[in-house]
Amino acid sequence: MSRTFRIAVTGGIGSGKSVVSRMLSLMGVPVYDCDSRAKALMENDMFIRQGLVRMFGEECYDAAGHLNRSWLAARIFVDKGAIERVNGIVHPRVVSDFDAWAEEQGVPMVAVETAILFESGLNEVVDRVLLVWADAETCIKRVENRNGMTRQSVQNRMNNQMPLDDLLLLCDYAVHNDGNEAVLPQVMEFVDKMKRCVADRVGAAEKPLQPAV
Repeated sequence: MSRTFRIAVTGGIGSGKSVVSRMLSLMGVPVYDCDSRAKALMENDMFIRQGLVRMFGEECYDAAGHLNRSWLAARIFVDKGAIERVNGIVHPRVVSDFDAWAEEQGVPMVAVETAILFESGLNEVVDRVLLVWADAETCIKRVENRNGMTRQSVQNRMNNQMPLDDLLLLCDYAVHNDGNEAVLPQVMEFVDKMKRCVADRVGAAEKPLQPAV
């Protein structure tokens, strides 16, 4: 049996990748939410817990064993190298968790939603990448309205993300989500293409070997 076909859904803050992920779920494609799974792993994975405690001390976790996120964030943001060290602990565990999750779903195709696809290494374990994008001004306004963040705070986050031009070059497909062009038809077209990819893979796996001449 061939490995489950994996799709990555990525995009910058405010791009609307979560909307596209919900559409995929409604179409029968299970979606791994990288953000929520990473948060759960930081609470429950002993390798991550031990690594964070070694780096920052026992204060990383409160008396109930929950991650002290605000305390940890305050220490990470005063040390640029700290975030890289934390990512070095967390990202490989997320990749392994997604890998196992994908094969447990028992379906031909799954997806993973992540804003840091290439930074985390998840791009190494997926078959196709879908970029959800919109112009910067549209993304900023969405996040301001949704999260109540200031414009400068949104821009600061965007400045720490991979530039859109680079993402457009690295990704296989793109959905334009500017609020004017309908997103659902774009996602449906993408899913149809992915189903053909899955069918081609299954057909290739089942094709008998030709005898050597």
